[in-house]
Amino acid sequence: MITRRALAMSCIGGARLVAETRQEKGERLVREAFEAIGGQKFLEVRTQVRAGRAYSFYNRQVRGQARITIYDRFEDMRPDAGENWLPVRRREVYTEKGDYYALFVNGEGYEVTYRGAVPQPEDYMKRYRLAARRDIFYFMRYRMDEPGLYYYYKGTEIIDNVPCDALDIVDNRGEAITLYLRQSDGLPVQQQYLRRDPETRIPYEEKSVFGRYRPLGEALLPWIIRRERDGDRVFELYAQTYQINQPLSKNVFEIPEGVPLLPPNP
Repeated sequence: MITRRALAMSCIGGARLVAETRQEKGERLVREAFEAIGGQKFLEVRTQVRAGRAYSFYNRQVRGQARITIYDRFEDMRPDAGENWLPVRRREVYTEKGDYYALFVNGEGYEVTYRGAVPQPEDYMKRYRLAARRDIFYFMRYRMDEPGLYYYYKGTEIIDNVPCDALDIVDNRGEAITLYLRQSDGLPVQQQYLRRDPETRIPYEEKSVFGRYRPLGEALLPWIIRRERDGDRVFELYAQTYQINQPLSKNVFEIPEGVPLLPPNP
């Protein structure tokens, strides 16, 4: 038998659900996703090292595969930093000997081989910076309290046969991320955004898919990442080992002494 109190509480709960706007629900779901990946413990991850297999694709065919090790260091934001500066240092090593790798420091990038270090082309770095800033894990680490953010809950969508909450996050420059959160646990499973070619203004849909979440300390992070462009796979990473907060030498993120700095490729 339903008591008057139970009925009243049910009505109050229903009123709260009705009163929650799509904007409020979108923001709430993002903050719940932040807690799902560890909340403050996620922010306390200052370094990570992932090693495994990586695949690149062209015209839906595997173009290359390699054993890869990715070193990341997360730094504090600097309010006086320039527009191109990023608070994440990264080294992507593509060979077991470690003699071929990419280095990304302070928003600049280099390809390093036995011949020397070649600066990455500026159009490549523009795409890299854009992808970094729109990555949902970067967003939850650095941009959650950014002024002018707008959230909008879009509804339920099925992603890979899994019910997900879909929502948009728009910043004060009008740049949007569409995020899909698994309803069962609130974890990010997919994100996408539009990027326009600076010369042709043709839009490209950039998509990232996250899978195989596993606990690392008290954080929960994906071990599989797939990236797509306009529906075609361009990159896949399958981490086989994943370490966090390991001490990393400063020179991991520096061009070694004696390695010549070569001119950019034409």
